[in-house]
Amino acid sequence: MVHAARMGCMASSQKVSVAAYSEPSKSSMKSTKAETVLSALTRLDDEIAKSEKTHPAARLAVVAIELESIQQEIKAFEEITATVTKDTYAKTIHQLFISLDLYRRPMLASENEDFIANVNRKEMRRLELSWLRTRYTELVRERRVLHAQILRSRSLYAQLQHLLDSIWGSSARPGSAQESALTKALGLRDALASVSARLRAAAEYAHAAVRLLDDAMPAWKMTTVGKSGWERSATVADACALLVAARCAERGARRVLAAPAAPRAARALRLALDYAFTDAVHDHKYQRATEVFFQFKDALVLLIDSIHQVLLNNLENLSAAEKDVASCRKELRAARVNDIVKRGLAELKYEPKALTSLNVAMK
Repeated sequence: MVHAARMGCMASSQKVSVAAYSEPSKSSMKSTKAETVLSALTRLDDEIAKSEKTHPAARLAVVAIELESIQQEIKAFEEITATVTKDTYAKTIHQLFISLDLYRRPMLASENEDFIANVNRKEMRRLELSWLRTRYTELVRERRVLHAQILRSRSLYAQLQHLLDSIWGSSARPGSAQESALTKALGLRDALASVSARLRAAAEYAHAAVRLLDDAMPAWKMTTVGKSGWERSATVADACALLVAARCAERGARRVLAAPAAPRAARALRLALDYAFTDAVHDHKYQRATEVFFQFKDALVLLIDSIHQVLLNNLENLSAAEKDVASCRKELRAARVNDIVKRGLAELKYEPKALTSLNVAMK
């Protein structure tokens, strides 16, 4: 890439031998034609357009903001302890129920529900911390990939700029009007891409939350089936672990949308989860908690519908902006190509040694 960025122009009568770049061999003994100025200009334009197709800069901005928010949230935890799992979560609550003898005397659960809720809340915070750490690691990995893509795009822009300087030097370049139009079109495209990246990320989080809820409800329903105390606690823990992850995903959707205030359904879910173990003991409380879980899912579905409506409108505008960028880029390339041909440089080769002499001659 760096070598390409330093390449210039060489007369068409010259040829570049492969042997100049590798050890001599039968295949390297043959001379191959170097890339011409026109083909290099076209290639760089096409590669730049291709590198920007997935809008890595827009996605990187979303990832960076989310990483900062998650990092602050992790620091906000009072205890940065070892990661808790579903098994250790269930065992902690199971031991609590044994200590309070709640399996044999369920009515005591109502008397001790606040104490149990406080212990349960602490364990769920550790589950949240585990989710945040895992998500943070995933985003850091994605950030590295996006950085590599952006560096690739910058390298291509540098190569194109170097090529343009080698041809026109300090003199006025052709297509200034088209270049100005391209700059404006790129600005609009990038702004729409930024909005699209946020909406897509929010939609992915909301969809993930719904899937987690769908996985959690069968486990939650199994808690009413007659089982031993340990089996019931383990089943409730399995359901709560999935519901906590769903709540984290919903919060992730609000995070990328810059909407920190939790809706009523999310607050109700958190409270229901605090008392999930004691609510599972009483039929009427269990039914109320189940209703809260479904209300949370309904709120997620409404959120997804709202995001999709805005996203579809944004994608239409983004598609139109992409076409405008492609049109401006095509017109600018045509203006540059025409000027190159007019000046008799169409057959020049893209080679570094000729770059210096060409620039000197132009000055």
